[in-house]
Amino acid sequence: MTVLKTSMRNFFAHKGRMALSAIAVLLSVAFVCGTLVFTDTMNTTFDKLFAATASDVTVMPKAAKSDGSTPQNGLPESLPASTVAQVAKAQGVKSVEGGVSSMNVTVVDSANKNMGSSTGAPTIAGNWTKSDLRSMEITSGHAPRGPTEAMVDADTADKHHLKMGDSLRTISQTGDFTARIVGIATFKVTNPGAAVVYFDTATAQRQLLGATGRFTQIGVTAARGVTDTRLKQNVAQTLASSGTYKIQTAKENADENRKGVGQFMNVIKYAMLGFAGIAFLVGIFLIINTFSMLVAQRTREIGLMRAIGSSRKQVNRSVLVEATLLGIVGSILGVGAGVGIAVGLMKLMSAAGMDLSTRDLTVKWTTPVLGLLLGVIVTILAAYLPARRAGKVSRWPRCATPVHRPTARPAGCAD
Repeated sequence: MTVLKTSMRNFFAHKGRMALSAIAVLLSVAFVCGTLVFTDTMNTTFDKLFAATASDVTVMPKAAKSDGSTPQNGLPESLPASTVAQVAKAQGVKSVEGGVSSMNVTVVDSANKNMGSSTGAPTIAGNWTKSDLRSMEITSGHAPRGPTEAMVDADTADKHHLKMGDSLRTISQTGDFTARIVGIATFKVTNPGAAVVYFDTATAQRQLLGATGRFTQIGVTAARGVTDTRLKQNVAQTLASSGTYKIQTAKENADENRKGVGQFMNVIKYAMLGFAGIAFLVGIFLIINTFSMLVAQRTREIGLMRAIGSSRKQVNRSVLVEATLLGIVGSILGVGAGVGIAVGLMKLMSAAGMDLSTRDLTVKWTTPVLGLLLGVIVTILAAYLPARRAGKVSRWPRCATPVHRPTARPAGCAD
């Protein structure tokens, strides 16, 4: 109890120095927690998007890639339209719908200004289907009905000031074509920045795939009481050459899509954790310097504590308790600052075109725990050397007066 009281008194007696060290701990912990909260929030955003857009079972060509990459000819892998009729015969199927999607496109307005995202998010062109109603709703106009009509997402329309009747030119591997905007669709979930353009099915097939009667994927909806896993098995059994298809449940499809954005997420995460590591390194030197100066200033006080019977371990423990208090205070503040940093980054990304809603803010219980542990442990380790130095202060004040300080200690004054 005496050690705690002494530590508390010394902690509050040097508010200025402790505040500087606390800021170092705060910044270090804030970078770590901010990184984790930001990346976890992005994962939540993408997870919601993938869950909302994935069908119960999806059938794709075996060679199709989740990252949207295409073969050397630049055309997406596709399936014959006859596959839709085959899948519809599978037991447990409620509905089947063919979809066309391509990310190998560029969309510009009448002034040849790119309508794509500036944050690296893809531009996606495809056909409008009933399945899209799970993640989007038409808020203006109507779905495209012919080769000269297109529909865009509301985020792209707002960002580029597009309105009904404006012309869009789509450049794909098969050439380019122009369509006017007849509808605007709004995401029901957070859109992480993709620009989406819809056409009618025939136009999408002809202009994006180079041939009619082809689909890039087939969405299958399960009948009531049929699980996704069972439906997948039934579809695989129905397709005569199931080895040429990639058949996935909604969860499997979402997991693959998540891996597709994993590299992008890792770049952001590790870059920010690198800054956190630098902040921790700077903080360690600052904490060592702070406690070294405090120990040097309190040499007489520590010597007096030793003279009245305090052991080296007690003196050492007193300094480490101060460091623990500093770590706790700095870490708690750092966790809160980390959440603030994450929100700030989300606002910054939204301004740049990648919409991240604070409604998806994700703070896992492991984040504050990790921040608190890192802050306290690093602070204690940084203060350990000054604490050991404090414990080595001798008991000479007990055996000598301020006027006469013998160079040799009298008998009984040994530590």
